[in-house]
Amino acid sequence: MNPPRPPSDSADDLVSQDPLHVNHRILIVDDNTTIHEDFRKILSPTDFGETDLNMVESAVFGDAQASKSMPDFELAFAAQGDGAVKLVEMGIQQGRPFALALVDVRMPPGMDGIATIKSLWRIQPDLQVAICTAYADYSWDDMVDHLGLSHRLMILKKPFDPIEVMQIANALTSKWAFERESALRQLGLQTKLWDSTKRAEDVYARLRQEHDDRVRLEQDIRKMQKMDALGGLAAGIAHDFNNVLTVIQGHLSMNLMTGDQPPGISDSMGEVLLAARRAADLTKQLLNFTSRDYKAARPMVLADEIESEVELLQRTLGSQVELEVTHAQDLPEVMADPGSLGQIVVNLAVNARDAMPKGGKLSISSRHVHLADEEAARDVHADARIGHFALLSVSDNGTGMPPEVVKQIFDPFFTTKEPGRGTGMGLAMVRGLARHMGGWVTVNSVVGVGTDFHIYLPIAGDGLETGTPPLFNHDFDGLLHDVSPCTLLIVDDDASVRHVMNYVLENQGHTVLAAKDAHEAWQMWRAHRHGISLVISDINLPGDASGFDLGRAILGDDATLPIIFTSGYCPDILGQTTSLQLGINYLPKPFDVLDLLNAVGQALTTGISRGLPVPKKQTAKLELPPQKV
Repeated sequence: MNPPRPPSDSADDLVSQDPLHVNHRILIVDDNTTIHEDFRKILSPTDFGETDLNMVESAVFGDAQASKSMPDFELAFAAQGDGAVKLVEMGIQQGRPFALALVDVRMPPGMDGIATIKSLWRIQPDLQVAICTAYADYSWDDMVDHLGLSHRLMILKKPFDPIEVMQIANALTSKWAFERESALRQLGLQTKLWDSTKRAEDVYARLRQEHDDRVRLEQDIRKMQKMDALGGLAAGIAHDFNNVLTVIQGHLSMNLMTGDQPPGISDSMGEVLLAARRAADLTKQLLNFTSRDYKAARPMVLADEIESEVELLQRTLGSQVELEVTHAQDLPEVMADPGSLGQIVVNLAVNARDAMPKGGKLSISSRHVHLADEEAARDVHADARIGHFALLSVSDNGTGMPPEVVKQIFDPFFTTKEPGRGTGMGLAMVRGLARHMGGWVTVNSVVGVGTDFHIYLPIAGDGLETGTPPLFNHDFDGLLHDVSPCTLLIVDDDASVRHVMNYVLENQGHTVLAAKDAHEAWQMWRAHRHGISLVISDINLPGDASGFDLGRAILGDDATLPIIFTSGYCPDILGQTTSLQLGINYLPKPFDVLDLLNAVGQALTTGISRGLPVPKKQTAKLELPPQKV
């Protein structure tokens, strides 16, 4: 245990500032008042006349001059042990302890000297003691048996000699001061050692914290780089895949709209179209993994959404797994996206089933929790924060996971399953979905016991906006616009997409100009600007100019020209959300024939530009000036 810190770091300062190192206070304990006066004459001669003083000085030093170097002792007297105890206690309380006690052995009717010394040492262990005895009551061995061997105990044999009394008083008060000074110096050295140790511990703790912070930062950077790389990969795959699906859906839709296929072929084409749309949904899930195309959370009843998934879960889990679902009463609405919540529950249920190959029990429960302060939040999770939350728990009694596996389960592509049975993306998506909805995920697992996943979702109205509308509204009402044929400019780097759009629009009587990049489109615009009624451009074009750059250049010539943008990416990947309106000036790929015709019809009917989004990180790179009229 570290010693308490004294007022100063210097041992010398401790000694010099301590008023007790010159302590000459002596306590006389004797029931005989005559003895008191004898000690007073010897130890404090200034209280008497010159005759008595000279007598004492001559007896002790041989001449009168020697007395001038004698210390002037401060005496206090007690007739019984109880009184001595009170005086010592008072001295300690006042900060003026006694250095020496001269104690008589026999003091009837109270405590004798031995009992008195024991009591005094319990109060002040460093008190020097001279016991006055004629060995009538206690022998030296008896005293040792009662008091133990102590360097603070001396014998003053009765009848005592004044010189002996003076020597004992000088020696023991000096000894008390020396011990006090040594103790203070030792305390000073201990304090210096304590300070040095504490500084070393602080330095070590700071270095350890810096090291841990650096390790965590490096891990976070690696994860961010991995996620960015995966996000770019997913976005690129989605873009190309959506182009393919746009072609498939466009041709299928056009052929189905003609209505002249045989029934069997028509049904088959319809199934292929449905498959293409499911593939589009899978692409959207791939983009969801990049945390960029989530639907906005909205208030919902958690129990109702979980119950809607029960039938699917029971089919997924099979007959060997028992499913138990319980919900707390009066749980407030939570902020969540039903689709995202369903993905979370299904992913966790599938993992639980795989962890119970011989069957078991899966429990899903919900309850309300309140994190009242920062400390409570930190104890839950690094992402946790103060507030009210719904806690959705998904627990199994399967094989469980060791700690080293638990640390990695949310990493993309990490899986403990054999090849072909898992991609390692499920739990990464669970964490991403939970974070998007304003919550977080924790996990507890014990090998051979089971695993508990806890998803925290914010309560609706707990400091969150509950009326956030989704980014887009996909409520198309079909082809409701009757428009006259006109000239359209289509810009897309994918020849198949240009072909299917040309095929669909020419079937509606329109004249279509097609370009593969912004520069080719700009040349067509300059040549046919008075005849073009609408521009449909992909946002992501090859070369040094994007669809946005092309749009800005065209609107520099004609600010009223309607422009429709398309993209296989999510709008927020491109840095645009607020200016793009689904079905008006934006068509996400893949789109079908009705989506395209409805957007074209509305743009031509309205006849005005809906405005052009200004990207955060893109700059127009078309250097050709707008053609002057």
